[in-house]
Amino acid sequence: MDHGAISKTGSKVEDTSVERKVGNDTNVSRDSRQESISSGDTVNLTSSAKLLERLEKTLATLPTVDESRVAEVKSAIENGDYEIDSGAIADAMLRFERSLGD
Repeated sequence: MDHGAISKTGSKVEDTSVERKVGNDTNVSRDSRQESISSGDTVNLTSSAKLLERLEKTLATLPTVDESRVAEVKSAIENGDYEIDSGAIADAMLRFERSLGD
């Protein structure tokens, strides 16, 4: 994950004002549903929800695969220079497992 992209979203969400209209789905006819939407309830998102929304939009613009990193690893494997640090992998797995218990 590109941690730089996360910082681009910012952490100040107080400046963001988001209101959404929500219709009532219990109305059966289209006319009454349309009336319900225009006079529907207002939802105010919390600052955390606003930050998550901005983060999701930022992440959606990032590529799924880091092509340069893939090329770097592929080249290292082909040249026989790619080394696997089994100790680091084991440590990371243990840290992950411990974090699940918290």
